[in-house]
Amino acid sequence: MWRHSVLTLCACAALVACGKKDEAASTAAAGASAPANVSAPMLDVGKLQTVKVTAAGFGASASEAVAEAMKLAILQVNGASIDMSSLSAKYGLDVTLGKDSASLRAQEFAEVVRQKSGGVIQGFKVLELVEPGLLDKRYKANIEASIASFSAPESLKKIKLVVAPLKFPSATLTIGGTSVPSAEVAANVRQRVVDALVNSGRFAVLDREFNAELEQELDMIAGGQAPAAEQAKLAQAASADVIWTGKVSSMAYNRHAQQLRASNRELVSYSGGWALSQKLVNVATRQVMVADSLQGKAPSIEATTMDQGVDGRKVLEDMTNDLVKQVVASIMRRSFPITVVQREGDKVVLSQGGSAVRQGARYAMVQIGGELKDPQTGQSLGRTELPCCELVVERVTPNLSYGRLEGVTGSLDALPLGALQLREELAGSALKPAASVAAEAAAVPAAKAQKVNKPAATEAKPEATAAPKTDDKW
Repeated sequence: MWRHSVLTLCACAALVACGKKDEAASTAAAGASAPANVSAPMLDVGKLQTVKVTAAGFGASASEAVAEAMKLAILQVNGASIDMSSLSAKYGLDVTLGKDSASLRAQEFAEVVRQKSGGVIQGFKVLELVEPGLLDKRYKANIEASIASFSAPESLKKIKLVVAPLKFPSATLTIGGTSVPSAEVAANVRQRVVDALVNSGRFAVLDREFNAELEQELDMIAGGQAPAAEQAKLAQAASADVIWTGKVSSMAYNRHAQQLRASNRELVSYSGGWALSQKLVNVATRQVMVADSLQGKAPSIEATTMDQGVDGRKVLEDMTNDLVKQVVASIMRRSFPITVVQREGDKVVLSQGGSAVRQGARYAMVQIGGELKDPQTGQSLGRTELPCCELVVERVTPNLSYGRLEGVTGSLDALPLGALQLREELAGSALKPAASVAAEAAAVPAAKAQKVNKPAATEAKPEATAAPKTDDKW
């Protein structure tokens, strides 16, 4: 009988163990098949957080010593954003006045401090309260406090850049016989340069255009219309590391007229373009780090007696498009050279997209070598560059570009990441539409087959004399 019971218990235990294994296996399988979360993260705008600190204060009474310690704790965390003259009134630190040592140590008092400070002092504890002695006639209070603080966004670790207003030599521009306010063009170009640099993800671009609106929001906090903990956001404005400045020396599309002697008609032609000088200036040292000149030409219209005018708006748009592309490309290439971040055979992925490169364009590629230094100054002269191939850009996204390498000389397999860098754009586009490439590829074997199957008689040259040509012009 007892043997039967033991066998039954063993069987039950085995079934339970199998059930648990099956359950664990199904759970693991479910976890393995669950898709990963690839949703886009929220915007990083910084956040309010609490920082735990200790501080020591002195005073003629225990309450004054504790109030001084709380003031120092707040200054220790948010010193740059606190107005010393109104600190006690703003955060209710006078709540300590008239309190004895026992009251200051009580847990209830810590809650009162949190409420009176508007949440700036999230936690509060008196660690030590020393009464006056023979040498020091003041009370000393050591406290521990959790202070609300503003944590800046991670993006501020990038180079902080300000785009200065674009300067023009005159108040108006002449575009095809029409005057255009240069201020409108300057505002448009500046905004588009800002947009392109923000979308590049390489800079922390600071706003200098809507200062009045930003100050209005901060005034709400300073005026007590927002929770006191929001006070930590005050005086957090970032200063620029670099300022971009641009000066347009010329931008015009002129109408040229020449009177014909034999008649009252005139020959009319159009031509023009733009020229700009730009600088990147280090704010701290005022050192000019990058300085160069850019220019572009608008398509000319040859002289004709049938002057139908030009679309000035379209010409201006084309010129500003060219200007913005060249400015952004110049800034990005000088600050962050475009490199190959992934390669599979002749297919590559580049570290930049947006306005930095142009889809369908062909660029020179170089292989980066060792660093060279000036023997007299010891300063770096840069790294050696060896032309290796050409790149055809096939697709451009806001942050990356995709293309293929052509004319590769030597093996690229042993090169480290970032050793291939983009250089100047080459003349002519090399990117053909996919349909055109497929049609050409299909046409080659068809042409070969037609040549092979072509009858011999048709390949022989006719002996008859060809008919004389006739002139069909009359």
